Amino acid sequence: MNSSGEIQIFQQDDTVTDQFQILTVYDITPELQTLLQHVADDVVKRLGCVGAMVATLESDNSMPVRAYTIDIAPTLFHQLEKRLGATPIGPKSVSYLDDPKFQDNLSVKAVNGSNGTPEIVVSDRLHDLFVPVVNKPLSDIAQKLSGIKQVIAVPFFLEDEVVGNLFAAARKKFSPQDIDFLTAFGRQAAVAIKSQRHLTETQALERVILALQTNITDETQVLQTIVDAVVKRLNYIGAMVATLESDNSLPVRAYSVNIAENLLDFLLGKLGVDKIGSHFAAHLDDDRFKKNLCVQAIKGIDGHPAKSVVSNSLHDLFTPVINRPLSAIAQKMTGIKQVIAVPFSLNDQVVGNLFVATRRQRFSERERDLLATFGQQAAVGIRNARLYRHAEEQRQIAQVFAKMAFSAATNVHALRNHIGGFRTYLSMVKMFPMLSEEHRNDILESTSSIMNNLNESAEILDSLHEPWRKHQDEPTDVNSCLHNAVRKSFTKDALDRKAKKVTTQDGITIYKSLADDLPLIQTSPDMLTEAFRIVIKNAGEALTEHKVGDSLWVESRLNVDTIRVVIRDNGIGISPKNLAKIFEMGWSSKKGKGMGFGLFWTQDYVAGLGGKIRAESREKKGTTFFIDLPLDA
Repeated sequence: MNSSGEIQIFQQDDTVTDQFQILTVYDITPELQTLLQHVADDVVKRLGCVGAMVATLESDNSMPVRAYTIDIAPTLFHQLEKRLGATPIGPKSVSYLDDPKFQDNLSVKAVNGSNGTPEIVVSDRLHDLFVPVVNKPLSDIAQKLSGIKQVIAVPFFLEDEVVGNLFAAARKKFSPQDIDFLTAFGRQAAVAIKSQRHLTETQALERVILALQTNITDETQVLQTIVDAVVKRLNYIGAMVATLESDNSLPVRAYSVNIAENLLDFLLGKLGVDKIGSHFAAHLDDDRFKKNLCVQAIKGIDGHPAKSVVSNSLHDLFTPVINRPLSAIAQKMTGIKQVIAVPFSLNDQVVGNLFVATRRQRFSERERDLLATFGQQAAVGIRNARLYRHAEEQRQIAQVFAKMAFSAATNVHALRNHIGGFRTYLSMVKMFPMLSEEHRNDILESTSSIMNNLNESAEILDSLHEPWRKHQDEPTDVNSCLHNAVRKSFTKDALDRKAKKVTTQDGITIYKSLADDLPLIQTSPDMLTEAFRIVIKNAGEALTEHKVGDSLWVESRLNVDTIRVVIRDNGIGISPKNLAKIFEMGWSSKKGKGMGFGLFWTQDYVAGLGGKIRAESREKKGTTFFIDLPLDA
């Protein structure tokens, strides 16, 4: 690559293209095969023709024969086969629009037309139908033995696009009425092809939508799914997706091609790269890229992005990164006829471009609309992936915050205990002269313990610099955490772990229904216990303070991809107005007592696990908390 950013390449050599011939015959559905065969059969039966063939025009500009019917004596047909060494018609009979050897073939002449417009072509020579596959002497023998007087090629259309050819051979000249019949049969074939295309396109789109739903977490995989579908399902030669970044660059994020691997390696080798990637990036603000197809599509007319922009030159897609000679060679070797850039948007803001290359003469309006749909799916995929990434970032932030808050709370509790011990010790030291010798010895013996507490307090203060580093995650039993939370919430009661019904000293009956064999989840057991304790303690306090209700239910169960914990009481309940505030920082129902931190922290912690917590309540009936914990937490 030189200083201007343009990749330098070799002198153009036309002979090199002979090394890489791409011959692809595309499969069709059995249903389409049957319909095309009916067309060939009807031509022979209704018009009394010697034979008929139907060929489809594929995306690589090949025209394989899909169906044929012959009405000649079997012995004569076998005789012709013997002379030719093979049957000159059938699935292996293929003509190529881009191969100069086929320029005189009747099929190619019909599609190309005399002035570039497809037209019906008639010939008195059977050889014109099979050139260059069968030589003229053999064709002449076959024509004489079968009595064929004329052959015809009738191109048929799907909207404004040629999609195939109908061929017929007759022992008489084709009348205008015969040609009208053949044109009608061609339309029938076109309708059958249209049905298959719509089915193929719908299935491709369905696969993309399904893939986007299953790969929502990975933006790059989303984009790769799009280009793979365009190339592998819709049979285009190549596709790329570039995303518009904050610096107005458009790096290629994903690509797929349908060309021979050795040809791709050859072209990339000349570029000095091993794959297409972000180094193929256009820049909206760089004047050198103003003629780039990508930039033209996004800037459009009067600053409004174009629906799509097409070009007959591959160079327009890569200018100025790749110079024109290499682009021309690549276009010739791959058979690309047109390239298209389709911008896609979110909320009226362009977020990227879908590029597609075709071997057909041009993109039809139907194809442009279809590719626009795929481009929009790319936009949706990007949005979903970014939303997921943002949610994941928020989840990680929530995890860090929850660990910090939990560590701070436990550290404060420990410091409070140590401070209480220090106060007691100091009080005793002040009274030291007035104490008995026995008490003095007790104080002196406790000095080492006080020093240990002082050292531990210093460590706690140091740990507050990075409080999230405590309470490491480990495989955690949800039921054990629930039992410990119940035990901590009612400290005066020796609660039996296995008992399904226990009554506390405050007269609260606790019913436990914990599912057996719950899978372990990855978290800090102390933090999960604390989250449950906050909810259970709040419920217990509501029951004892308001003297409404006397029961508490604690349940765990396994859902499809979550563990659900349900904590319910039959207490005073929460008003709808307050229910909307319970997870807010600073809100508390305990006037002058609560800090309003517990449920706020619990929600943040559960969100950090990727779970959810919600509450339902009816005044004078009770409150229920639902906590869903993902199995991969």
